[in-house]
Amino acid sequence: MIIRKLGVRAAFTLKKYGLRISRDSEFLPEKALQEKREFLDQASTTYQSHLDQTREKVAALNAKYDKPVLGKVRVWSLMERLAQCVDPSDSTLYCVSQLVHSLQVVDGMERDGIQDKDLLVAGLIHDLGKILLLTGEAPENVVCINTPVGHHEKGVGLDNCVFQWNHDQFIYSRFKDAVPDQIAWLLRYHSVYLPACEHLMDERDRAYTERYLRVFTKYDTGTKSLYHLPKDGIEKARALIEEAFPEEILF
Repeated sequence: MIIRKLGVRAAFTLKKYGLRISRDSEFLPEKALQEKREFLDQASTTYQSHLDQTREKVAALNAKYDKPVLGKVRVWSLMERLAQCVDPSDSTLYCVSQLVHSLQVVDGMERDGIQDKDLLVAGLIHDLGKILLLTGEAPENVVCINTPVGHHEKGVGLDNCVFQWNHDQFIYSRFKDAVPDQIAWLLRYHSVYLPACEHLMDERDRAYTERYLRVFTKYDTGTKSLYHLPKDGIEKARALIEEAFPEEILF
C-alpha cells in the first residue's frame, strides 16, 4: 500500500508498520498531474481518519450495519455494482474500478494455475463491501488497511481483537454463513497488515494465514494494474458466482 503526504500521526503509524510514501513522478498533462495530487492528498486524509478510529467508533459501525443495507439481492448484481466503485485510498489503481480489480485478481490466480474454486470466489467477492461507497458511507469507514485498535494479549486470536472497521467486517458479516470457514476468515482479515497482528494470532489464524491469506495477498496486491483488462473475464466470473451463490443473500 502506497500513500503520500501524510499527517504526522498517520505518517508515524504507517512508518511503524513499514509502509512507504510514494513520490514517483511521471509525464502527464498539468491538469492530470493536479488531479493526481488531489487524489493522493485525499487518500492521505482518508487514511488519517481511518487510523484514528476508536473502539467506540468501531462498535457504532458494527451496530449501524447490523441491519440490511440493500435487502435480498443476487451476488452477481452486487458484482456489477463494483463497476461503479473506485477506492479513493488506492494509489496503485487510482480510478480503476473495483470490478476490474477483482477480475485482475482472479485472472492472476488462474494464470498461475490456481484451481481452488473457493479461493477464486474469494478473489471475486472480497471487495464487495466497498459498495458502501455508493450508499453514502464515509470512505474512511470503507477502505484502507486495518491494524489493531488498543492493546491485546499475545496469542489471543484475531476474532478476539478490535481492528479498524471497513469493508472486510461488512462483507464477512454478509457471507460468513454462505462460504466455508476459511473463506469467511479470509474475507474478514484480507486487509489486515500482518506485521501488526501476527503476534496476536492463535493456531487457527496462523494456519489460515499460511494456507490462504499469504496466497491471496500475492494476487490482491500483485495484480493491480492501470493497464490490464482481463479478456473474457466477465462471463467466466459470472458463471463462477452463479454456481457458488445460486440464491439471493441478505445484504
